[in-house]
Amino acid sequence: MPIIRYFVFAGAFAVALLFALDRTLPPLATPSATPGVDRTVIRIRSARTLPEKIVLDTSTSFAAAAASQRIAGEAPHHSARDALAMAETP
Repeated sequence: MPIIRYFVFAGAFAVALLFALDRTLPPLATPSATPGVDRTVIRIRSARTLPEKIVLDTSTSFAAAAASQRIAGEAPHHSARDALAMAETP
């Protein structure tokens, strides 16, 4: 069980080191009771505007939406293979 002995000794050494450092190092500075800045008046504004909200209509099914596009006369979508074939022909 050398691995358990390693963790016991390493853990004990780390705890002893923390206690030794606590006694030798100076104490940390205590924060003041009142903040130096009045944070109630800080306002953050951005020059950037957010993009428009995208509204997805989920009340209709996909098949009904595809049928309405076909009825509206929109061009059918071509596959990548069709696009490559059209690009290769002179």
